[in-house]
Amino acid sequence: MEECAAPSRRTEHLRWLGGGMTRVLWLEDDSEVRVVGASERWVRAMERLRELSGHERAPLLIAGEPGTGKELCARLLHAASPRAGGPFVAVSAARLPAERLREELFGVGAGLAVGAGLAVGAGLGAGADGRHAARPGLVELAQGGTLFLDEIGALPLELQPRLLGVLDGEPLCRSGGGEALVADVRIIAATSRDLAARVLDRSFDEGLHGRVSALGLALPPLRERDGDVRRLAEHFLERQSVAAGLPNGGISPRALAQLEAYPWPGNVGELRSVVERAFLLAHGAPLDLEHLPPEIGAPPPRRAAPPRSGPPGALRPSPPARGSASLGEAVRRHILAVYAAQGGNVTRTASALGITRVSLRRHLRQYLATGARDKEPLSSR
Repeated sequence: MEECAAPSRRTEHLRWLGGGMTRVLWLEDDSEVRVVGASERWVRAMERLRELSGHERAPLLIAGEPGTGKELCARLLHAASPRAGGPFVAVSAARLPAERLREELFGVGAGLAVGAGLAVGAGLGAGADGRHAARPGLVELAQGGTLFLDEIGALPLELQPRLLGVLDGEPLCRSGGGEALVADVRIIAATSRDLAARVLDRSFDEGLHGRVSALGLALPPLRERDGDVRRLAEHFLERQSVAAGLPNGGISPRALAQLEAYPWPGNVGELRSVVERAFLLAHGAPLDLEHLPPEIGAPPPRRAAPPRSGPPGALRPSPPARGSASLGEAVRRHILAVYAAQGGNVTRTASALGITRVSLRRHLRQYLATGARDKEPLSSR
């Protein structure tokens, strides 16, 4: 899959301490980006990506489960496009409340009072009355480049017409007023949700959906990328070996078999976390079952042989297994096992799985709908 092997040469950080969010604007980026994967599904997706890279301004929608590499593909599209010399700016619509997201995307006019907890950053100061100097939004900061808007399906309904206006070339004003400008920016959106279904239930603007989905790229989940689990695991292991200056002991055949049999609900992000943790435990030795999380490294229990009938040696067809876990059930068990291992902490569980907290809470609401909730699993921890 994916790696940014070197840091950006010049990066501007704007930190907001109140919400614990840091946004990063890549003004120049000489980093090497490697794409690992040779499965048929992944190769087709990369061929589609190359086809889309020639578009300079047309918006584009990348669809895929959490952890499939949507931001990586957005960066690749930017780097291969005529806008490669401009900035690449990324933000997730799922991580901020509506008012905060409005300020992040469209900026703040001079003198507008913004939320308490706003930290001074990048020369943007505040007076004693809480009123701030004008601050450009991410749309402005992406001028001449690309704005990557992750989880566009979480964009509040009241902000969607304003984003549609940007796509249609309408003048943009900061929140609270200010000089209008026409944004010269390409917007690449991403989603793990069914936006067409959200249009039907009127939680997503039909016009915005039509604009962002005119061009599309679908990324396959890791469980549908035959052979790529091994390729990716070996890639992440080699990367850890080089970074730590320790020998690469490889992966034992039985550990590799478990990795390839696992459904990976967190996709490549989860696989990377598992391999990096296993490398630390192995200390340069081959990765084996004891280095993997229990829900991955434990072999499935053997089923008892059904009682035989008929004369000795007679071969009878085995009845179909009953109660065997479906893929969805395996994913459910894994997520709940990791959630329990993390003591019911949503943030740590989402990090271990390589998925967002929003996605994790959606899973937990589904899995725990009929169970006890005395641990308050959907807290903001």
